[in-house]
Amino acid sequence: GAERVAAAPVEQTGLTAWTFGDLPAVIDTKVAGGVVRGYPAIVDAGKSVSVRVEATPDAAAAATRDGVLRLVLLAVPSPSSYVQQHLTSQEKLALAASPYPSAAALIEDCRAAVARRVIDASTGADGQDRGVVRTEAEFARVRDAVSAVLVDELFACVSLVARILTKAREVERGIKSQNSLALLGPLNDIRTQLSGLLHPGFVAAAGVDRLAHFPRYLDGMIDRLKTLANEPGKDRARMTEFERMAVLFADAGGTIPLAPDAPPAIVEVRWLLEEYRVSVFAQRLGTAQPVSPQRITKALAGK
Repeated sequence: GAERVAAAPVEQTGLTAWTFGDLPAVIDTKVAGGVVRGYPAIVDAGKSVSVRVEATPDAAAAATRDGVLRLVLLAVPSPSSYVQQHLTSQEKLALAASPYPSAAALIEDCRAAVARRVIDASTGADGQDRGVVRTEAEFARVRDAVSAVLVDELFACVSLVARILTKAREVERGIKSQNSLALLGPLNDIRTQLSGLLHPGFVAAAGVDRLAHFPRYLDGMIDRLKTLANEPGKDRARMTEFERMAVLFADAGGTIPLAPDAPPAIVEVRWLLEEYRVSVFAQRLGTAQPVSPQRITKALAGK
């Protein structure tokens, strides 16, 4: 309402560049009978950003991470069409069959994921929030860091995603080739696991670093499919073992795919569960970190 606007002269909308000077971490506004403290944030509005005052520092930091990412993506020319032209025909084929509406949308999501990784790596060194930028000079530094590596890192990310999608096809073929009713349970479990990993927006949701583990997760499914028909009893026992942990995760409020605002402990356990699947169903592949029911239970207790 009118009070809100009067209280926060810094608020602006429709910005496509850093034209608002340095952003204070806190704004105190005198109102009748006291002072109201607000926390300015840069807010992602899709094709632009807004500057808005939030009620808590956490809300301001969370919004600003996305706002800064959007401003960087607006400031750095997109090499997407260049990347698309230089893909191998096999990569083009893989990207055409993705959960995204188009290959262009998928590459754009890769661009966001790559930019996010570079922004996170370039900020947060002095105890500030990772991904949060408040000064124009700092923004210029971060934007240049993204610009310097974007083409190379985007190529690497897109070809990794093509590899992931090619393996996913292999998993789907493996599921289709088993037509025994007795295997319906495990086949549905593998299907659920696959759609939990590969959904629209999965690249930016997982992030570039986590994405590097996806080929191993898919290899785990392929391994499991190979042993399934010969040892259905063994698979059932392993599935019971895994489901115990999945239930704990769900009881703690965890979902797959993750909710955008999932707390850090839930995010950690979501990926621990993926590693736990590998250790239960495809041990020969190894895990990225030690994983056990104890470790999962402990991580959930810490949330």
